[in-house]
Amino acid sequence: MLVGFTGMDAPNFVENLAGAMVDAGMQRMAARVFSAVLASPEGELTPAQVAEQLQVSAGAVSGAVGYLTQAGMIRRRHVPGSRSTALGLGDDIWYEALTSRNAVIERWFAVAQAGLEELPPGGPAAQRVEVMRDFFAFVLGELPDLMERWRARRVETYGY
Repeated sequence: MLVGFTGMDAPNFVENLAGAMVDAGMQRMAARVFSAVLASPEGELTPAQVAEQLQVSAGAVSGAVGYLTQAGMIRRRHVPGSRSTALGLGDDIWYEALTSRNAVIERWFAVAQAGLEELPPGGPAAQRVEVMRDFFAFVLGELPDLMERWRARRVETYGY
């Protein structure tokens, strides 16, 4: 077990954040696991600790960890001197989470672009898809500068 584990320190925050993440489209168990790790004193828990806190099965935690690891929101590391794995957060999890969405945004842009080649030009559907394409083109163009400004602010505010 990791040192400093005291059970769920902020159960309302964990469930409220998980609810907000579910509303944004994340799987419920993944949202709860992520929120529990985020709210833990060390920013790191073992899967068994997560299961205990959330009162769920190890299998439910395992599935959620697979999803979160693939999404780049959780990292696994071996706990020295034990057979345990610790689940932790990245150094700049929100930056990583947003930039990992670039592929999704690029796909939506490409789908809109292809859609414009199929739809009758000048019609209402084509206009809606054109707005979609232009929005995602705008986001893709602005995101690098936005993310660089965030990194500079993070260093200025938090020193890393």
